[in-house]
Amino acid sequence: MPSPKDVLVNSLLGPDSAFRGDLVVDGFVRIDGDLRGSLRTTGKAIVSELARCDASVVARSAVVGGVVKGDVCVTERLSILDGGVIVGNVFAPRLDADGEVVIHGDVEVSGRLEGVEEAMLAFMRRHDAALRPLGFDRTADPTPAPAVQPLVQSSAVANDDGRDNPPASAATVAVDGGPVGDSGAHGENPWQR
Repeated sequence: MPSPKDVLVNSLLGPDSAFRGDLVVDGFVRIDGDLRGSLRTTGKAIVSELARCDASVVARSAVVGGVVKGDVCVTERLSILDGGVIVGNVFAPRLDADGEVVIHGDVEVSGRLEGVEEAMLAFMRRHDAALRPLGFDRTADPTPAPAVQPLVQSSAVANDDGRDNPPASAATVAVDGGPVGDSGAHGENPWQR
């Protein structure tokens, strides 16, 4: 009997939703909306026919029915449904294609499961892929991680009346162009100072 982690959707990006960034999921994920960045999961990834992904995908298995512009690497099985499009490199031990599909990139189908992680990492290195499977982020690649710039400055900012505002905090977040949380003096947007 399959594990609940393999059959119950852990994360869902709905049809009218969009996500920009690196989506990391432990388990089953389904994408019906727009994803830009990357998707890494320890389980199954479904990119439905409604989805548009400008993202690389690394998963244990995947089903692609929509459009993926990025590499797709899996350790078990990749199924591409009729109308599915992948513009990027593909690595999979097993590949199923249903009907008319498009793959524009290098494709490696090993046909075996033993040693698949090492073979996938070698494939990714050959194609200069920056994305790694979960648990393989930097252990197999000695390249240093890029420096992370702080999102919020920690210095105080003077008001018009000469008083100092306290340093910006993580509670100050811009959502849809407007601030959420402490907006500073006179209700101004702290991101526009």
